[in-house]
Parts: sequence; C-alpha cells; structure tokens
Amino acid sequence: MELVRHLGDQPPIPRVRRGVIGVLTKGSELLLIRRAAGIAKGGYWCFPGGHVEPGETSRRALRRELAEELGIEVVAERRVGSLQVHDSRHVLVAWLASHVGGDFRPRAEEIADVRWMAPATILSLTLGLPSNRTVLQLLGVVPPACGL
Repeated sequence: MELVRHLGDQPPIPRVRRGVIGVLTKGSELLLIRRAAGIAKGGYWCFPGGHVEPGETSRRALRRELAEELGIEVVAERRVGSLQVHDSRHVLVAWLASHVGGDFRPRAEEIADVRWMAPATILSLTLGLPSNRTVLQLLGVVPPACGL
C-alpha cells in the first residue's frame, strides 16, 4: 500500500486513490457494465469508470476511461457527487455524462457485458457492487438507506 509521508509520532496515512464513475442514461434506464473475469471484482455489475491519472481532471479521466473501455466519446455534463468505496482508499466522483460519439466496442479484457437497466433492476442484481446503490442515491432515484 502506498503511504503518505508522516511527521513526528503520527502513523503514516494511506494515499487516497481517485476515480470516476460515468452515469449514462437512455430514457429511464442507466448503463451498467459487467466486469471481466480477470480483473478485480470480476463478474460484478457496476457503472463504467476508472482511475484518475496524476495531473488529470476527473472530467478528462471520465472521457479517457470510457473511450478506452467502451470505445465511446462522452461529455461530463454534471457532477452528481462523490463516494468512498467501502473498505478501500478509493474516492470516486460520479458524473452524469452524455454519449456524443462512437459505437459501443467494450474492451473484452475489462468488460464482459454492457446493458441498459432500470434502477429497480440495478438494485436487485445479485452481483452488483455496493457503490451502485450509492450512485442511485446521489441521483435521487432511490432514498438513502436508513441507519447509515
């Protein structure tokens, strides 16, 4: 684990890893990807996205990641919010994005499937990442869970 340099007697602090999530819509449905078997969380459904490279803005990272993974060109329209991945040092910024060019050509090394889904379907996925619910909450599609 990469650590941030610390001062005095304080323990080192893990470095935060930044990422982005793209929320694309078609009518009332949202685009989800199923992660390929050979990568982290393989087989799980999630919103498309990826890491922010050093010196890169989250808008630029979203455009780059969706071009690399899906073969499409997007515009980040509106920042929806941010979330921290449970038990992780990843902080993700979710963007409402528009598909403005290119045909979907998922990169097989990273993506096993791509589907448009209704929010209720997303919530019922057996192999859905917990961050999916958080993104739907940020969008105002589902209410926040009680007691959290």
